[in-house]
Amino acid sequence: MAFFPLHHLADAASEGLAILYQDRIIEANRPLLSCIGTDLQNIPSLRDILPAALKAPPDNSYRPGVLLTLEGQTLHIQFRLTPLRRNDRDCLALAITFPPSLSGVNSTPVPEHVTGLFGKEEFQKSLGAFFGNGATRQPAGILLHANINRFHTISERYGSRVADGVLAAIGQRLRTFLTEDCIIARLAGDEFGIFCPFPYEHPAQATRWAQIIRDIFHTTLSVGGRRIHLTASIGCCLIPFDTYRFETASHYAELALNEARRLQSPDWISFNPVMQADVHHRSELEHDLQQALETNQFFLEFQPLVCLRTNRVECVEALLRWQHPTRGVIAPSEFIPIAEESGLIVPIGRWVLLEACAQASRLPAHIRIAINISAIQFLHDDIYAAVIQTLFQTGLAADRLELELTESIFLDAIQRNLETMTKIRALGVKIVMDDFGIGFSSLNYLRSFPFDRIKIDRSFIQDMLNNPQAQSIVSAIMALGHAMSMEVIAEGVETAAQLDMLRHTSCTTAQGFLMGRPVPLANLSAYPGMTDPQGDPEQTNDVSSGHHS
Repeated sequence: MAFFPLHHLADAASEGLAILYQDRIIEANRPLLSCIGTDLQNIPSLRDILPAALKAPPDNSYRPGVLLTLEGQTLHIQFRLTPLRRNDRDCLALAITFPPSLSGVNSTPVPEHVTGLFGKEEFQKSLGAFFGNGATRQPAGILLHANINRFHTISERYGSRVADGVLAAIGQRLRTFLTEDCIIARLAGDEFGIFCPFPYEHPAQATRWAQIIRDIFHTTLSVGGRRIHLTASIGCCLIPFDTYRFETASHYAELALNEARRLQSPDWISFNPVMQADVHHRSELEHDLQQALETNQFFLEFQPLVCLRTNRVECVEALLRWQHPTRGVIAPSEFIPIAEESGLIVPIGRWVLLEACAQASRLPAHIRIAINISAIQFLHDDIYAAVIQTLFQTGLAADRLELELTESIFLDAIQRNLETMTKIRALGVKIVMDDFGIGFSSLNYLRSFPFDRIKIDRSFIQDMLNNPQAQSIVSAIMALGHAMSMEVIAEGVETAAQLDMLRHTSCTTAQGFLMGRPVPLANLSAYPGMTDPQGDPEQTNDVSSGHHS
């Protein structure tokens, strides 16, 4: 049986074309043969180069698939099958659409060397070709962006070889657990892009794919003799249910990923239109924050820390406030995360440090000033130089300054941060661990660095009266602080009953609304200890009696 040579007619086509008979390729045009890397006489079986075509119905609809070349390349393509009657035989016409960048073997993309996956550019081109220009309805799917959590710490702690091994292992897991019609890429650094198609009529399959991706990333790997526990932030977008355009879908998946990072979610986060409005709101606030720095819209309030032995103020904590010109006072919980994400926390943090120390320098010499330092600021600013410069400019004695840090300071650049903290402490500045008790590695961090003071998180103080477990935790932290020669501060003290219970422990200092709310520094002048350091403790039995508001 002789067939008219298809490649003579269709060699100029941009598609790969072939005629199939009983699942065998009996004719193929030159673009397809060049891409596979062979001639017609030696062409492999369909099972070896495009197995998805063996299961696809001949309905003339484009479907995603993976074309395997003889050089070991994996090409994400679209293909369609059409019934064809030739020489009284039932055949199939196979048409393959390559990504726009492919015009033959010479332009075949090369996988990046670490993971064996394609990069961002090829990922975008492959999906762009898959979804076309959005003018026609395409098959449905879920687009996911995944980011390995704390990858920077893995690289710093174990070195680049282990870090590359982690990326390679994730690449292998993606190839192993996903089907051949999924499109996978390493977008940048430790961020991956995955597209998993499913029938338009079965959108519930999106959940199954998201669960598989989550389980691929949430795992424990053995790399270079190390056991490394991984988690990831994952954001996803459904196509065409959220959008039918790939460019928009990529934007939505990235928004969802950012939300997953922000929430530190152990699960995937699906795109929600609210995220788009939130981005606009956060963008406006970021612009306004820059204006706030330039036009002096920030101000400080101070909250007293009271010694439980003398009932006198021994320290004041500086708290940042923002007087927005149209919105009034904006809560720090609303603008601090935006300042951290935008990098504005560095100049804002420097302003707080300088302003707080300048105001504190006018207080009696026995009153210390406590200042919160963002982990982002600590990582991206030369905080040691900032402290030295501030002390020099304000004339404040180093032993009157306390820097309050949270456990998140240890999540990145651990060794460098420990060295910086050691240099700062050597100046005479006190280092305080804030929000102690809510992190999973608090004890390990206390062992890593000799903090001067630890602050019990307010949640334990608030639950102390009604929750025996919280009470036991408070007592245990007190004993731990005493054993490690660290003073213990209880924050969030709001009732006399809480204060009375704390007096029966080894707690040295209390802070909270019972002792005084945050106010301008001048408003604290009447508090015991704010003027005369030698007052009689017997005459000031309870600072809360005259200053509870």
